[in-house]
Amino acid sequence: MKKIRVRRILAKALSVAGLILLTACGKEGNMQITGGQEYIYAPHTGETAQSAPFTVTKGEEAQPVEGVTWSILSSGEGVSVSEEGVVTITDAYVAGDINGTDITLKAAWGEGEDQSLTATLHVREAQRVASFEISLPDAVKRREQPEISLINCLDQYGEPMEAPALEDVLWETSNENLTVRNGALQCFLPGTEIDYGAVCATIDGVTAEKRFIVHSLEDYQPDAAALEQLAQAKVKILREIDFSQERAVDPGAYAYINENASGLQELSVDVTGLVNYTPNTIYQVTVRHEDGSVTKEDMRAGEGGKINLKLEKAAAVEVSPVLLFGLGLSEFDEKDGYVHVDAAEKYTGEEFYGFYGAVAGTTGGVTLRNESGMFVAALPDGFYNIRITKPKSGTGRSTVRVNGASQGTNVGNKGTGDRSGALPYVYLMEDVRVEGGTMRLSLSEKDYSLAAVEIRKTPQITERRVHIYIGGDSTVSNYYPIETSEPQPGRYQTGWGQVFAQYVTEENAVTNLAGGGTFAKSWYEMAFPGVVQNGQPGDYFILQAGINDRSYSNVDEMVLYLTKMIDECQEKGIIVILATTMQSCKFWKDANGNELGEFGTPEGSGLAPFMDAIRKLAEQKQVFLVDTGKMTGEWYSVVGRTYVAQNYHLYNPQRKVEEDTLHLSYHGALKVAELIATSLAQQKADGATDGQGHTLEGLSLNDMTTYDVVHKDSTGKEVTTSVTGVQAIYKRYAE
Repeated sequence: MKKIRVRRILAKALSVAGLILLTACGKEGNMQITGGQEYIYAPHTGETAQSAPFTVTKGEEAQPVEGVTWSILSSGEGVSVSEEGVVTITDAYVAGDINGTDITLKAAWGEGEDQSLTATLHVREAQRVASFEISLPDAVKRREQPEISLINCLDQYGEPMEAPALEDVLWETSNENLTVRNGALQCFLPGTEIDYGAVCATIDGVTAEKRFIVHSLEDYQPDAAALEQLAQAKVKILREIDFSQERAVDPGAYAYINENASGLQELSVDVTGLVNYTPNTIYQVTVRHEDGSVTKEDMRAGEGGKINLKLEKAAAVEVSPVLLFGLGLSEFDEKDGYVHVDAAEKYTGEEFYGFYGAVAGTTGGVTLRNESGMFVAALPDGFYNIRITKPKSGTGRSTVRVNGASQGTNVGNKGTGDRSGALPYVYLMEDVRVEGGTMRLSLSEKDYSLAAVEIRKTPQITERRVHIYIGGDSTVSNYYPIETSEPQPGRYQTGWGQVFAQYVTEENAVTNLAGGGTFAKSWYEMAFPGVVQNGQPGDYFILQAGINDRSYSNVDEMVLYLTKMIDECQEKGIIVILATTMQSCKFWKDANGNELGEFGTPEGSGLAPFMDAIRKLAEQKQVFLVDTGKMTGEWYSVVGRTYVAQNYHLYNPQRKVEEDTLHLSYHGALKVAELIATSLAQQKADGATDGQGHTLEGLSLNDMTTYDVVHKDSTGKEVTTSVTGVQAIYKRYAE
């Protein structure tokens, strides 16, 4: 089978959905902002996008107002507005999640610019192909070359988009004698009888397949019966490697294990027989002591390729190489233990490592696009800690997949609220289960670039920690770069899942797979396979749903997919904890949609039915429930809407602007995570069990602490409220 792939030329997409029309009364009569557009697509890497010009007009005749000064109220890199009211967005702008992000423009005019209006431009994620079809006749004559094209291309929002050029597509066929070249199908399939063929096109991990009848007849047109036979025929796209076939790997080549170290004072381990041996290779040395404690240390081999250890009351010793790979044009040095892997080094099934499929070298790394472009390393079955490093030029956001299942979502997404930190982005996946003898690493979504990979074997001589897996939407997700200090209230978009590790001890490992824009069905399809692939009996799975189900799904479908996840987890012994979504200032209403005062108790308005459905499902399936919606509503009614908007959501104190009243700031994420951890601690103390007889004893939560919150009461007086909850112990996540 031949494959054709060249450098993808990114097509700029700009869509005008309508005019923004906002009015206000100024000194000269009715004023309004016209022109512009409702939404715009964030540009791809290396590109910019511009809106149509926004203008200020007055009166029924819409006369332009002169002397208007335009400015951007919302924060975020890569966005500016010209004197003519044209908004420019560069590739440094991050749209947050699939729902996009709003940019607020301000127009000011008059003496001292005492008159003003605002308008909103919605920024969608960079346009990418979500579905398409292959246009090709149902019957192809041997040795003919019918034209082939891509049609009905839709983006991730369901909008029509221009089809990518054919040379930018990864083509695969069902036979070596079928190829796609110069915009046509080359059909040299031998034979004289009716046969069947197929081509498969892959664009950024999205695939479409077209079957066709191959014949040698004149003026042949297949009838309905022939097309039905075509649909039922056994036609399989050729793949170079069938990764479902297990590769035999010698575990002894990847680790030295001595479980009879009692009484040894010294131990010399010869590592020259282990994989990847060089004088610069780093080795992970794990010692389990007689009292059960464990120590770990990175070491290099000394003279003769031996690691010489001084032992004290050791029970077992394990030594394994740390596999470090610098990919493509990245600058990771061999003297630091890295192996340089050029983009042209292919994995064909025999090598220790290499690339499979369409992989391109880029500045500072390579691009890996879903299963059509992967980095492969041969590994014995077991658990591994896998750390990836994105290039300094990486623009985020990526979904990281290992062996086809998501192990990291939203990786590299900066979010909003002036998040700052060091590049490049680093992401750690803990205890990733590898089966079949190979680890296959790929990326999807906006940023496909990768600079380096570090693989550490989880020591067999130590007991695996209980894992807590977290699923949900953008209010739960990780955002990057990783903070190095605590920001002021109202800043740094942060999901509660990314700070949840601060509320548990080192006895638990936390893996946050929440992804922006997801709802129960899409999260089940995108990220849930990573939970069931890695999760073990006794692990926990906390899942929030509701926000995006309200926009993209419905209550019944949400319940259906939550039920699927509950059933699959219970089948594997993973303990499920459902969570209702937190309340927010965006939905500061009661359950019937009525407006609340400053100190009302928010119930979520249109979100209320989704919260109720989750509560009922938890009761029906007898799983644990954290009623975050109820807890946040009660607490928010104590401190008031203004406090919540300015501390727990994204608020710009310099401009005094509520930038985002749905997503959480760093402090808001801490508060929601604290409420969830406290609820679990209380249920654990009460001896709660689910319908399977599981308890919460596997959760190792920090101790309770009491602290004071200073806020205003309903009379405007400053008061202090004492709060008791699980204590947060700061730790940097995902690295």
